[in-house]
Amino acid sequence: MKFKLLLILFIIIGMRAFSQSGNAIAVVYGSANTFVDIHGSIGDFGYNNKTGTNFGLIYTKKITKLLSIQTGLVFADDKAEENSILPGRAGINDDGDLKIISIPIIAKFTFFKYLYGDAGLSIDKEINYSGNYLSLDQSGIGFEIGVGAQYAFSHVTVFVNPYIKDYGIAHFNSKEGFNLLENGFKFGLGYSF
Repeated sequence: MKFKLLLILFIIIGMRAFSQSGNAIAVVYGSANTFVDIHGSIGDFGYNNKTGTNFGLIYTKKITKLLSIQTGLVFADDKAEENSILPGRAGINDDGDLKIISIPIIAKFTFFKYLYGDAGLSIDKEINYSGNYLSLDQSGIGFEIGVGAQYAFSHVTVFVNPYIKDYGIAHFNSKEGFNLLENGFKFGLGYSF
């Protein structure tokens, strides 16, 4: 027990020694409404709005007082529900899960000390794509934009970040034509060092 306490103390002292470097790491959790943009396709199917969650680890590097760059690893567990009016399938809704790992590259612009806007791209990989008719392969390049509020207690920061994300601005699979969209809130707890 003493060893663990000493180790934690040395880590904190080491982080304080580099506190002017403008680095931060944060744990994020979010909840979102999801829907599928079928780009005006005409047919006998559609998608119902569902919900999803995401969580991850975000690293922030302060470039200037107002500009920071964020990256990290985020896991999204989103839902999609296809509905159809085909004879024999009318009224049947098929549920699908989309599990996506994203590496965001986001520019964060801080203003009024407690408020910020952020926007950027993400590299997304759907890890459970099965190739069936319900599946939507959302592997590709995505886009995210949001605003947020943050408050720092010494080295600890809490924040809330309403956002919109489009997973399909450029698909790795050129045959995929539908985009998964999220709009929701991310909450985070970060540590600056």
